[in-house]
Amino acid sequence: MTSSVLQLTISAAMTFAIASAQSAEPAQRPPNIIVILADDLGCGDLSLYKGWVKTPRIDRMAMEGMTFTDFHSNSSVCSPTRTAFLTGRYQQRVGIVDVIVGRNEPDTGIPPATPTLSRVFQKSGYATALFGKWHCGYEPRFNPRHLGFDEFVGFLHGGGGYHSPNFWRDGLQPLSLQGYSTDIITDRSLDFIRRHQDKPFFLYVAHQAVHNPYQTRDDTPDEREPGWNQNAVNDVNRPRYKKIVEDLDQSVGRILDTVSELGLAQDTLVFFWSDNGDVRMCPDEVRPYRGGKFSHFEGGHRVPAVAWWPGKIKAGAQSDALLAGFDLFPTLTDLAGISKDNPANLDGSSAKDHFLQQKPMADRDLFFGYEPKLGTAMRRGHWKMIIKGDDLQLYSLKNDLKETTNVAAQNPEITAPMRRAIEQFKQTVIPGS
Repeated sequence: MTSSVLQLTISAAMTFAIASAQSAEPAQRPPNIIVILADDLGCGDLSLYKGWVKTPRIDRMAMEGMTFTDFHSNSSVCSPTRTAFLTGRYQQRVGIVDVIVGRNEPDTGIPPATPTLSRVFQKSGYATALFGKWHCGYEPRFNPRHLGFDEFVGFLHGGGGYHSPNFWRDGLQPLSLQGYSTDIITDRSLDFIRRHQDKPFFLYVAHQAVHNPYQTRDDTPDEREPGWNQNAVNDVNRPRYKKIVEDLDQSVGRILDTVSELGLAQDTLVFFWSDNGDVRMCPDEVRPYRGGKFSHFEGGHRVPAVAWWPGKIKAGAQSDALLAGFDLFPTLTDLAGISKDNPANLDGSSAKDHFLQQKPMADRDLFFGYEPKLGTAMRRGHWKMIIKGDDLQLYSLKNDLKETTNVAAQNPEITAPMRRAIEQFKQTVIPGS
């Protein structure tokens, strides 16, 4: 064999060996996804948004990730918001437009055949779990275990005592758990993360905090003051509420610390947000928006939101993109590389490129329907419209973020097309559509 032929042979062999070695390298691990959902938490409650309660762990999460200033729950109450998040569609299509009141509404819930975010992750080989509040159907057929969650330890109704041991479920089975609700949910979540650190997982951490009753760790049944109104928004409960927010902040920190200690930070996206606005426990002088829970004003549905993924999401990024809870379905599956399994009829839009590269989101209309109690609200750019019966309000959030001045009469060229869009929306998002 000649020298030149030998060299070619050796070169070809080396090229083949390198190619074989490269092809033998394991595929990049799909990211873990953790969604932490607070209950009744407003922007004005957090120091991140210049609020009245210091939340250093959420502040740090924002410094290391992306803070959202125009993120919205799909409703100003919990059941519809959670439904939109899990289905990626307007909650009206599922028929859940108001709070589900436990046993009093046995036929209301997310139908078991509904495509859900958890189902997409489960189908793609992810371990899936929900710890905490469900509130998307009380009857067994609506149980999270039937809707894509491998594990569920939590409660089915909207809220209860933070020291109540007997309302918990392990899947479909009753479970008695001693302890403080925020701690139980956090501890179960950390255990799940540790047990699945070697496999991609989707974890939904659905806190009771900061929903009433306003019970701290010290407000055990044996220590409560006689005649104390645990649900009142007043000066007596304000310090308790503050402590509940602080405990929630510590829970977020414990989750981030565990992810980092296990070496999973660069493989894990954590998204923190709230299911609706606050209950006005926040002092009026620091409340950033008009209205709160059960309101179509910004205080009802503009909520705190932070995305954290070290090495992927730019540290300290600020987003003023108009986003809502149902956008998380296409966004999270897109980030995980499994969006091919998404249903074709999602209403939400993927914000993957916005999260990772701060690319702007396309303009679109966003609707907040809560018929018949509150009417319907709509965002189109910086314009905000609220309609209930004959009452029509239009605000420019660019100039009037607190929605103090109705400018509908002065802007007929804005009012007329937005009103038509709302009417079309109401006719389109009927149950089953």
